[in-house]
Amino acid sequence: MEWLRLALAIVVPALLGLQLAARHVPATPARGWLIAGYGLLAGLVLWPLLLRLWAVCGLPLGFWPPLAFAVLVLVALRCWPGRYSPAALPETVPASVLPLGRATRLLCILLLALLSLRLLSLALEIVWRPLFPWDATMHWATKARVWFEWQQFVPFVSNDEWLGLGEQGVFTDHHPDYPVTVPVWQYWLATALGRWDPSLINLPWLLCYASLGTAFYGQARVTGAPQMDVLVFTFFLLTMPLLNTHVALAGYADLFLATAFGLTLMALHNGSRGGQAWQWRLAVFCALSCLLMKNEGFFWMLTVLPGLWVARRRDAASVLLAIAGIAVVVALVLWQFPPDVAVVGHSLSSLDLGYRPGALYGILRSLLVLGNWHLALWYLVLLIALLMWRRPGVLPVAGPLIVSLSAACILFLCLFTVTEYAVGAIRQTAAGRIGLHLMPGVVFLLFVLHGQLRRMEARSPLPGAPG
Repeated sequence: MEWLRLALAIVVPALLGLQLAARHVPATPARGWLIAGYGLLAGLVLWPLLLRLWAVCGLPLGFWPPLAFAVLVLVALRCWPGRYSPAALPETVPASVLPLGRATRLLCILLLALLSLRLLSLALEIVWRPLFPWDATMHWATKARVWFEWQQFVPFVSNDEWLGLGEQGVFTDHHPDYPVTVPVWQYWLATALGRWDPSLINLPWLLCYASLGTAFYGQARVTGAPQMDVLVFTFFLLTMPLLNTHVALAGYADLFLATAFGLTLMALHNGSRGGQAWQWRLAVFCALSCLLMKNEGFFWMLTVLPGLWVARRRDAASVLLAIAGIAVVVALVLWQFPPDVAVVGHSLSSLDLGYRPGALYGILRSLLVLGNWHLALWYLVLLIALLMWRRPGVLPVAGPLIVSLSAACILFLCLFTVTEYAVGAIRQTAAGRIGLHLMPGVVFLLFVLHGQLRRMEARSPLPGAPG
């Protein structure tokens, strides 16, 4: 019975997200993959919101009452035909890729088998290993454990407020102001089990990993790229060492934020190419989801705005102008913004601005030397940047992606070079973890640039290249 309740606790919210995505994504190549990717993220984001709304309405928490309501909503969605319900879809969707040869098909099967094995091994790591990461025991699972024991969402406040209020039903931890999406999921699974299990409460990390991989594959197929290229880059993303570590050693919220931000950038790119309104809606939903993962999500969400501006113009000059403008705006904010005004829990006075020697070396070491990523990743970035110098026409194609990621990289560099958080780069304790937020977008950008450069090379070889 325990395993049945656990399965229901995961499957029903996931089905809600999948049903909502199915009603939103029209007939398009790889529609099933897009529904799986964005639907799983929708379930991960919306279910905690539903539970909190349920509690605000004064309804009993527990396990069965919210689950019964979710089943009723699921049945209603299933019975209410939408614009993109199966009955409204055409029977066939034109294929956008050529048939695969035998060798290519065998290689695709091998890559899929390896990814399936990776998924299974990560699932076993989660099931076998108890809650391990430092931050998880300091300010993520702390909330979940208290809520499970009290069976209500009691408030968490700052240390000073907690000392002042004493034993008045409030609690504190290292980050009481962090978004609670992740701990609500841990609370929910513990409630489903009827006990606190430091391993099984981490199963949402596996769903998040699956969401990232399926959405990446689906959005990559939408670009019209060959299936082999799509699968290779999907494999490239899902086997990143640090990303896999965040699944196996579940407990941090960085994987959730990386997934939400990455799915935002993918939808932003494809929406800017085809003018597809449903892609823009996906981008907006995922960008807002960033706010519900970590405080840093607010700043990553802001980086989407210059990408939207470039998407309307689609020329190389706008891309370069936007990147230069972002650098100027960030410098002006650091110089002129009121030092005592707090934004998502931080103010300039609390950040103790000033360049920290050794921080830049720590960042470069994390990116280019340590095994956080595939060692070829950043060298591939440099190689493609060199090729783009000789093919400037590539810039407008990936303009929104380039601008948004450039804005995110500028903020990343500022965080770890001129604020007190530079210690995270110098000691190698945070630069890689925060950098993970950008990696799905970086890999998707590499995929897009690789495909565009190859198409341009096929039409017109580089000067000096053999004909």
